[in-house]
Amino acid sequence: MRYNLYDGVEIRTENAAKPASQPSKYLLSIMSNLENVESSFDYGCGKLRYSEHILKSTSILTVVDSECQLSREQYLFGRKTSIRSLYERANVVDVYNQEEFDLVERKYDRGFCINVLSAVPSYEWRWKIVKSIHRKLATGGEVLFVVQYRNSDFSRMMRMENTRPWLDGFIIDSRRGYSFYGLLPPQRLHRFLLRAGFHVTDFKLNEGSAYMWATAR
Repeated sequence: MRYNLYDGVEIRTENAAKPASQPSKYLLSIMSNLENVESSFDYGCGKLRYSEHILKSTSILTVVDSECQLSREQYLFGRKTSIRSLYERANVVDVYNQEEFDLVERKYDRGFCINVLSAVPSYEWRWKIVKSIHRKLATGGEVLFVVQYRNSDFSRMMRMENTRPWLDGFIIDSRRGYSFYGLLPPQRLHRFLLRAGFHVTDFKLNEGSAYMWATAR
C-alpha cells in the first residue's frame, strides 16, 4: 500500500513486505490449530507470506492489498509473477484491491490483518482499514490483528541520519524510497478496536508482537 504524506514523501509499504519463506513460527502454530470455516480474508497480504497457510483452514480465501502490490511482478514462491496472475485460474482464491474489497457483498467467517496497522503511517488510514474489516465480518466472525509493539533495533535506527520521527514510529529514507516503522502498544490497539465496534475476545504477546482476536459487535 502507498501513502502520500508531505513534501513528496511517499511511503511504499510493499517494500517492507517479507516473503512467504519467512513466516513467524508462532503465528503458524496459531493457524495450524484453527477450525475450518467457509470463508476467510487476508487484509494486507503483501507477498502472500501467510495466504497458503490460511487456505488450509478455509474453503474460500480473499487476498487484499493495494493495486500496485497485486499487479506488479515480483518473486512469489520462487518465480517472477504477480499476485493477480498467480491466482487468475484459482477457484478458491479471490484477489481484490482495497476499493474492490469494500464493494464485495460477501460476509466472511474469519479475517487476518497481520503486521499491517503498525506499518501504516496515518491514523486516518488505520481507521479506514479497521472499519472496512469490521463491515466484512459475518455475525460471529472473527479477525486476528497482529501488530508490532516492541523492537530492539528501534532505538538504534532512530539515531540514524536518514530517519525522522513520525506518529508512533519513524520514517526512514533509503535507496528503495521511504518506509515507515511504527510500534503500536497492545493497550492502544485494544482501545482502537473497541471504538471501531469490535469485541476483543483474546490476545497474546510474543517476541514484541501482539496477537489480538476480535469479533464484530
